[in-house]
Amino acid sequence: MPPRARSLLPRCAAAALTAGLVLAPAPAALAVDGAPAEPTPGAVRDFLDERVPALLAEHGVPGAVVSVVADGEQVFAGGYGLADAASGTAVDVDRASFPLASVSKSFTAVAVLQLAERGDVDLHADVNEYLPERAQLPDTHPGQPVTLHHLLTHTAGFEEAVVGMFTEDPAEQLPLADYVVDHRPDRVYAPGDFVAYSNYGTSLAGYVVEEVSGTPFAQYVAEHVFAPLGMERSAFVTPDEAAERLHAPALHGPSPDVPVPVVYLNQVPAGGAYATAPDLARFMLALLGGGELDGRRVLSDQSVAAMTSRQAGAHPALTGSGYGVWEEYSDGPRVVGHGGDLSGAHSQYVLVPEEDLGFFVAVNGDGSVADGNVLLDARHRIVKEFLAEFAGTGRGGAEPSGGSGLSAEEVAQLRRYAGSYTSTRASRGEPSAALALFSSVSVEVTADGLRTTDPLLGERHWARVEPGVFRSAEGDRLAFIERDGEVVGLGVDLIPSQNYERAPWYDSPALHLAVALGALLVLATVAVWPVLALVRRLRGRPGTAPAAARAARWAAGGAAVLCVGFTVLTAVLLSDMHLAETLVLTGSPLLTVPLTVAAAAAVAALAGAVWAWPARWWGGAGRIHHTLVALAAVAFVAVGARYGLTLLPL
Repeated sequence: MPPRARSLLPRCAAAALTAGLVLAPAPAALAVDGAPAEPTPGAVRDFLDERVPALLAEHGVPGAVVSVVADGEQVFAGGYGLADAASGTAVDVDRASFPLASVSKSFTAVAVLQLAERGDVDLHADVNEYLPERAQLPDTHPGQPVTLHHLLTHTAGFEEAVVGMFTEDPAEQLPLADYVVDHRPDRVYAPGDFVAYSNYGTSLAGYVVEEVSGTPFAQYVAEHVFAPLGMERSAFVTPDEAAERLHAPALHGPSPDVPVPVVYLNQVPAGGAYATAPDLARFMLALLGGGELDGRRVLSDQSVAAMTSRQAGAHPALTGSGYGVWEEYSDGPRVVGHGGDLSGAHSQYVLVPEEDLGFFVAVNGDGSVADGNVLLDARHRIVKEFLAEFAGTGRGGAEPSGGSGLSAEEVAQLRRYAGSYTSTRASRGEPSAALALFSSVSVEVTADGLRTTDPLLGERHWARVEPGVFRSAEGDRLAFIERDGEVVGLGVDLIPSQNYERAPWYDSPALHLAVALGALLVLATVAVWPVLALVRRLRGRPGTAPAAARAARWAAGGAAVLCVGFTVLTAVLLSDMHLAETLVLTGSPLLTVPLTVAAAAAVAALAGAVWAWPARWWGGAGRIHHTLVALAAVAFVAVGARYGLTLLPL
């Protein structure tokens, strides 16, 4: 949702990770005996007054709000910095409702669970029972229907779909009933097979609330969640309404002097809520209080337990999801919560039920990240340091075996895990599918365990903790997903919101990149053709090839120009991320038409290559060169088609 000066890849990665981020503690000033500090009002205020302004300044973020609850009451709520850097308006913690982005999913989950409590829906029934015919999901996996349980745990099996997520024109914002029909993604996995974060899935769950209750989704949540909890300055509204009624802050990009344009979400139940920090404190108190606050109950104890308990995950050793929340992995008390990311707006709340503790933070700027790591932005670091100080979260547990070298037999046993794994949160048929090139994991066997490499987390080494489960030096855990004795995927506790599916050798992103690069090198040699033609003309030797041969040459040359030109276009777009993201998120034909036309030209060139040999067009070297160029064009287009960069029905 379009960051204007930061890469689409880091922003998408941040959104995925924030959905269920594992928070390793930064060094914190714990008590002398090593125990967490008591979250008294004074201690909390002193800590946050020192650390929040410092972190905002370090990351170049204009403002933030925070709230803390402990022992059944709000112990602190504070605002820091500027709500609008241009006007110099300070943050007013009691009035300013910040955009919550994906934190909204927790409210949607509460609404669904309320319907389940009343018997209006069954979490494990076919969701089509609650949808009108036009909105029903196709029976892609016979006998395995999608349920509300799947929608709330991101295990429905939808591909990622970003086209249609938002519009910059409020007149084009879609009603929820139209969005879930017009932009329905394909079901690419059987329900329950993998975790794959899905904004569409939560939006569909919100539409069920609308259909079953007979009340517009935003109105339902206002009447049945916000009002009973006294969340008077919380709502699912458009940015214009939020600015007018709720004093929503201005949003900023990588620095306070970079404003972020307004966008209007079509996926309202997945990310359209606004709230103040004190209102979020009331929501956290309700969850920690078993669904009740000030004598008003929004959920039963059983529903809250179901919401905050583990409901799905890649492996029992890793973090997973509840209903509208994600687990955090640590060797301290269990932590659950949810984060949210929009361009210029980042938020997160965490609950530590064992300690009756909750913390919320929202910022109104992208800011910078530390050491280029998307996990180290201002919001993440504030949450991380708070949990370290007042909950004592960290990583530990059983030390991994290995480290001094494995036996030959042990190394051989690990080879079953080697290979390429691609993110389950990926598109299959739109240009955003190209992000899969940057969200894959390569697993290799080493003398003392495994080594993984991926563009987001870099290179990591893993030692075995138990069969199929590994631990890194940083304390993260990785586990492999097996079915019928076969390794089909992996998960890491750092990113519970997506798994990685094992890819066959021919579908490896690394292989595809290598093929595309090799093809480009061959296609670039087409530049010699006009040079040779000019030389022949200057020597008075006009070409004698038949018309069909000339047509084949033109087709091959056209395919080469289109493929190379598309590569140049991609490079240009990477220098203007606003334009690139707008094109990707709107499904612009500029990203699909060039290679679609190139595909037709490549097929014609390949047909010409087949014809050229028996017809003896050109010399032997000329025929070989033409054939290589035609094959290179076909290969390059095939890679583009695999990643949604053509209009071909693949």
